[in-house]
Amino acid sequence: MRKAAGLMLTTALLLGGGMTTLGPVGPVFAEDVASPVAPVTPEPPATPVTPVLPEFPGGPDEVNPPAPTFPTITKLPEIRTAQVGVPVVASFGAWDGGEGITTTIEWLVDDVAVPGETSETFVPGVEHAGSRLGLIVWLHSGELPPFPLPANAVQVSPGTLALGSVSVEGVAAVGKTLLATHAGQKPAATHFTYQWLRNGSAIAGSASAKYTLTAADLGKVLSVRATGTHGGDAPATVTSRGTSKVVAGTLGSATPTVSGSAIVGKTLTGAPGTWSTKGTTFSYQWLRNGAAIPGATKSTYKLTSSDAGKNISLRVTGTNAGYTAKSSTSKATGSVLRALTATPTPTVSGTVKVGSTVSVKTGTWSPAQVGLSYQWLRDGSAIAGATKTSYRLTSSDAGKKISVRVTGKKTGYASVARTSASKSVPRVLKTAAPAISGTKQVGSTLRVDRGTWTAGSSLSTQWLRNGVAIKGATGANYKLTASDAGKKISVRITGAKSGYSSATRTSAQTATVTYPNRVTVSGGSCPAWAPIKGNASSMIYHVPGGAYYNRTNPEECFRTTAAAVAAGYRASKR
Repeated sequence: MRKAAGLMLTTALLLGGGMTTLGPVGPVFAEDVASPVAPVTPEPPATPVTPVLPEFPGGPDEVNPPAPTFPTITKLPEIRTAQVGVPVVASFGAWDGGEGITTTIEWLVDDVAVPGETSETFVPGVEHAGSRLGLIVWLHSGELPPFPLPANAVQVSPGTLALGSVSVEGVAAVGKTLLATHAGQKPAATHFTYQWLRNGSAIAGSASAKYTLTAADLGKVLSVRATGTHGGDAPATVTSRGTSKVVAGTLGSATPTVSGSAIVGKTLTGAPGTWSTKGTTFSYQWLRNGAAIPGATKSTYKLTSSDAGKNISLRVTGTNAGYTAKSSTSKATGSVLRALTATPTPTVSGTVKVGSTVSVKTGTWSPAQVGLSYQWLRDGSAIAGATKTSYRLTSSDAGKKISVRVTGKKTGYASVARTSASKSVPRVLKTAAPAISGTKQVGSTLRVDRGTWTAGSSLSTQWLRNGVAIKGATGANYKLTASDAGKKISVRITGAKSGYSSATRTSAQTATVTYPNRVTVSGGSCPAWAPIKGNASSMIYHVPGGAYYNRTNPEECFRTTAAAVAAGYRASKR
């Protein structure tokens, strides 16, 4: 590779004429060379070359033949244009004379030789865009050193893109999307930017290959301008043909829905559904049997007596700038029903405990002839088969809440269900039958065994005489008195516990209470049922009316004299 500065120096020396340290005289330039050689100085060889003349047979005295000479340069090489991707247009100079002249070509980019580029044709690549392209034609003649003929250097201009054509695909209607497509030859790596045009004017923010038509485009003609860039090529622009005038779009609609009870006095609520076109606004019209209801133009509608027996629907109309308005109608309700005028809440009456029967009080429903049906509920769930006005509580209800649901029906009217307040059913205590032990004689003490009841139960006791409560007899033990003689004794146990029904169990009655034949006493008197006094120290008994009866302080009393004798006593002699 030769540096341009060295080549320019060599050229300047040779063009001066005559012999130099480089060898024979260089080529002679014709006088018609109009312009001076470009300031490129060839690089001299590392060692000056002195041409060696050949010897001839005549010996040293013979005269050497004339030295070879370069031709006369009549025209320097010239580069006319240089563009990326286009073969360079250049002339390679002209000369007269000289024998056996050969040439070689050397291309330079920014004064540096391009390796391997020695042909007469050179095509600048994208990497050469903006660089200075030069040319040296080297002349070769025998033993003379190569002589450079430099051309002017020119700047490589960008290449020209062949974009072909751009066109617009898609339907020219508001809401639709247009697409810029390309046809024709173009470099594969070309990068495009876009600008959409409305009646030839740029649309702000539309720099994509796709463009969605808006209300502003209605009635306008759309086109697209594509600008391509590729490496060292100059940007190129191509514009599509215009579309037809943009027409109004078609709204993406949905079927409205109506919610609420179709009963006179109730309010229906309409919803337009999800319409696919964003920004759509809605208007409403309620319909009675398909005909518009005057003034019913909101999203809600309160049913009136005029609607009874009719079907109600809702028509929704969607509007959006640039689109054709569209209406859609909901599915109609069933026939609108009247409302019952009186629907009282029922109540549960009766003792709420397992084994008891409860009943429902419905109140008065109107208008007349409302048919009522019943369903008893346990913790809010229907009890199978419990569909009458009364219900006997079972063990399954213990610990649960009982209520009743009453449903009223009448032709042309909406059925109404009313549920009573719930009542808690107590659990059932575990009980045991009490048992009485002890001698069933006046003066003896009876005891009660209450058995095992639910843990935590509070138990109370009541002794009974022939089934009637004995006043004050509420302890675990009971001492029989003369009032009990000839009677039968029993005991009643009542148990209570929070969340449980109280329970009562009564023992079996004892045998008839009798008097004992003898009884120990103190205090000088005997009970009326045992009037015979016994003096233990003398073992003498005294009968009423006897001489010593009133003065005797008995230790024992007897019912009969026979009982006293049986006890070892003898009768008083007075």
